[in-house]
Amino acid sequence: MPNELTSEEPFQALSGSASVTAHAVHKDWLLCHSCGELQKVVALSPEHEMVCYNCDEVLHSGAVGRVRSAAALAVTALILFVASNWFPFITLYIGDQSQSTTILDGFWALMDRNQWVLASLVITTIFLFPLAEIFAFLYLLIPYTYQKHLPGQAPVLRWLVRAQSWSMLEVFMLSLVVTAVKLADMAVIKLEIGAYTFFALVGVLILTFMKLNRRRLWSWLNTNNYFAKDQNEIVYDCRICQAMVGESLVDERHACPRCNSAVYKRIPNSIQKTWALVIAAGLLYIPANILPIMTYSSLGDVDTDTIFSGVVELLAQGLWGIAGIIFVASILVPMAKLIILIYLLLSVQAGVKSGAKHRAFLLRLTELVGRWSMLDVYVVTILVALVQFGFVYTVEPEPAIIAFATVVVLTMIAAETFDPRLIWDAVNEKEFE
Repeated sequence: MPNELTSEEPFQALSGSASVTAHAVHKDWLLCHSCGELQKVVALSPEHEMVCYNCDEVLHSGAVGRVRSAAALAVTALILFVASNWFPFITLYIGDQSQSTTILDGFWALMDRNQWVLASLVITTIFLFPLAEIFAFLYLLIPYTYQKHLPGQAPVLRWLVRAQSWSMLEVFMLSLVVTAVKLADMAVIKLEIGAYTFFALVGVLILTFMKLNRRRLWSWLNTNNYFAKDQNEIVYDCRICQAMVGESLVDERHACPRCNSAVYKRIPNSIQKTWALVIAAGLLYIPANILPIMTYSSLGDVDTDTIFSGVVELLAQGLWGIAGIIFVASILVPMAKLIILIYLLLSVQAGVKSGAKHRAFLLRLTELVGRWSMLDVYVVTILVALVQFGFVYTVEPEPAIIAFATVVVLTMIAAETFDPRLIWDAVNEKEFE
């Protein structure tokens, strides 16, 4: 039998003017968000990964280090973040001319060209979210080291979990490599101190997330992870803090008692929301790939590049590796995401029972790779900031890059609005309102 704490703590679950007394306890159970299966006998080992027996969703990742050691990494990340944005990032030499840029110069270059939407997306994903992420680490991990609770830590951790996919420094780093290769034949490129501190920053943040044991932090903030009026009622999981919430509380509150995140039996109007996002992304995918994403001029000659023509040009130069990266990230992945999401929607609406585990894997894959399609957006941003040599060579953005960035954002949101438990409803022959 699972281990439980010997004491139960009653709490008041409010519903309008009525209040319902429920009980909060700790149980060593795991509830799969993907298929809804409750794993009732689990040996929670910090060294081993645990996978759902039904759908292969990872329920518990093996800890690779102590949470306390992540506090030192968070402090290091803040120092590296300041250095990365303060010092020059890269310098481009063409003849006797040179142009240096910082990470944020791409944002300012877009603002100067009234590219408000694109500039907002860039500054959010490579500056605001990473900075807020670092401060969230500091606010959580340093007090954890000294076992001091501070006000608002639960909302901060909730935000950190939600925002992880929208901090895209790793994608920006890959875009820098692609940009350097694209410009190698026409100019001399020198990486400055800001680039080296940026590379170190990405590595430190990845390591911090690896050491960040979310389950342990939530248990530190609130030991209880099981909330229900009746021990025999069906429980639903909170995707943010992984608490188990009884059906009666879900009906009355629609919120997790531990972290206050929204909890539903099924995401309301999941199918309709996902269809709307997929259709919008599909419509924008056409101009995003047909129309030019940037214009470049060299010695009076003006030409334009679409995403596909850029891939063809790289192939003509023999840069097969970079061409393959751009083709996969900017053409194949967005198209595959749309096809997968349409397939999932149609299979759920048709009540298909076979291949549920396969479809659940496709959804997880879509969520994993979606953010990497931002590669071309960052490449254009870097080029606009860096390649400004007047008559000799200049690069300017075109409206299609906004359409492409919108496709990436819409498909990422669509993957989040699709409820994976719908895949298993036909298998389990359950109906939910």
